[in-house]
Amino acid sequence: MQLLPILIALAQLLDAAIRYLAFSRKVTEKATRKLFLYSSLWCVASVFVYEIFFAKFYVDASTYKLVLFIGWIPYFIICAKLIPWGLSQHFFVFGMGVMCSLIQHTIGAFFILSFVNLSESELIFIEAATYLALFVIFLPVCGYFFFKLLPSREFFNLRPQGIYIALLPLIICSAHLIRLADDVLIHSWAERLSRFYLPIVFFFFYRYILNAVKNFYELQRLERNQTRLEEQLTALKEYDSLMTENSKKISVMRHDLRHNYNLINTLLESGDIDKALEHIRNRKEGLP
Repeated sequence: MQLLPILIALAQLLDAAIRYLAFSRKVTEKATRKLFLYSSLWCVASVFVYEIFFAKFYVDASTYKLVLFIGWIPYFIICAKLIPWGLSQHFFVFGMGVMCSLIQHTIGAFFILSFVNLSESELIFIEAATYLALFVIFLPVCGYFFFKLLPSREFFNLRPQGIYIALLPLIICSAHLIRLADDVLIHSWAERLSRFYLPIVFFFFYRYILNAVKNFYELQRLERNQTRLEEQLTALKEYDSLMTENSKKISVMRHDLRHNYNLINTLLESGDIDKALEHIRNRKEGLP
């Protein structure tokens, strides 16, 4: 068996693991175990699939790129199925993963230029090995970046802003992906440098988006707090009005009770018991 399918399969598994980190803080342990199991099973299966594919169609730039372009699909389906957060967030995370891959492949291309005298299949093997090595080297940085990647889920639920932001990384990468869909392994300097320029611009733009999102939700929080305070103030005013009204009613009742007690006391002192009892009965009948 060739080593190239193994290198590609391991690189794609690491790509999927890095993208998973964006969701890891709010994913159940059960879903994480399933994600690891299914991804690992596909990684092993993909080694044999790629081996058969390369054996039938040979190893060249076009077949190598085809494997890279379609190899992400099973991992994307597994992640989207087991982490039902909405396709907007999955497309956004995938687009950011594509950007990181472009940068790493571009960095690796500078190293491959030292071996231009080798055959195309040998250059492809070196490119795959270099990409995997660079991925391992940059794993802490990429892991930290993706772990902090996603803003609040509510942001992607906004329409249409959430959809625009979710698709923006893929839209930015699409021009490069279209240019890469050829049978050329190493492109010109201008094209390689542009792969640095656009992602870096987007990363700064994305930092601005995160700050805007933070300010947006902070403003929403302040508005909710203001609404709650206004509701509480209205409730306090109603309570104060009710207490004032009840106080007046209690004062009237106290006055009536004092008058009745004084009248009964006067009737009893004068010995007019019948009138006193009649007054009590009348007051009793007047009660609700």
